[in-house]
Amino acid sequence: MALQLRRGTNAERLALATPPAIGELIFVTDYATAGVAPLFVGDGVAPNGNPVGASALNFTGIAGNVTPDQDSTRDLGTNTERWANAYVDDITVTNLVTGTVKGDLQNAAGQVVFDAASGTITANITGSVSGSVVGHVVGSVFGDDSTQLIDGANATISNINNINMNAGPNTGLNEVYRINVDTASNVMRFGHGVDDEFPRVQFLREKAAGAIGDADSVGRLLFTKSDTNGETQVGLISVTSNQMFLSVDDGVHNYGKFIKFYKTGKVAINGSAPNEPDAELDVDGVAKLSPQTSAPANPVTGMIAVADGSTWDPAAKGGTPNPYPAFYDGTAWVAMA
Repeated sequence: MALQLRRGTNAERLALATPPAIGELIFVTDYATAGVAPLFVGDGVAPNGNPVGASALNFTGIAGNVTPDQDSTRDLGTNTERWANAYVDDITVTNLVTGTVKGDLQNAAGQVVFDAASGTITANITGSVSGSVVGHVVGSVFGDDSTQLIDGANATISNINNINMNAGPNTGLNEVYRINVDTASNVMRFGHGVDDEFPRVQFLREKAAGAIGDADSVGRLLFTKSDTNGETQVGLISVTSNQMFLSVDDGVHNYGKFIKFYKTGKVAINGSAPNEPDAELDVDGVAKLSPQTSAPANPVTGMIAVADGSTWDPAAKGGTPNPYPAFYDGTAWVAMA
């Protein structure tokens, strides 16, 4: 006569009113679909019995492989009945790792690509990244609304109204700056992130061997227009080691069309060479002073003005000549002609 054990579904086992007696065996008929051991044994205490099988045994000294009978079918634990710890040398995952990973992650070369202590990743990443990135980024960058901000393929930046450059470790900055665009006025603004502090912009020309000449440009601001005729440079501001040039030109820089500010405080208008002006104001050409109908307010010694000779006639010339230049000697206006 065959020996039959107490049996039933896993739901019936879980619904037992009293714990199985010591040594009482229970066979679960739907163990495969329920994801439990097929056989349970009672100890008089556990309300639903104790599983008999791998989940209830302590395997040691196994000299071989543990392999399921079917590929990608059997599970190790369930969502509600998990293993506590696994101690292995290597894990090869074909699909996904779901859950929390604690500790460092290394690549095949044994290099740490994720440092758990600092929370930093040092590796090439393909895909999306949420959070801060310190280091090199290769590829495109998108905003939270999926708007493309940096086009990695075409090396362009667009759709950005504000740029904040914050000081901090590994940023190369020791101050905070911000750049933003006022869309109403179409003006780009450059500001300092510290209250009541002025911003600074630096143009740096570097030369590995030899000195940069005094006449060599250190930095330039170029002004260009673009229309149906193409792009045309219309002006520039250029700075050398000893002077600054302002010019409105057609892209062909001619010293005869510059205003030059020399480092000694001298100013030249036009000229044939980028040399130091001969006087504090050196004009290579004709200067015009408009005739004045009244004496300038608050004159100081050395002022020169042109009197119209009629409504303002400091030398009482009676209209001869009309007008004429006058010089202020500290007391009165004196006719120069």
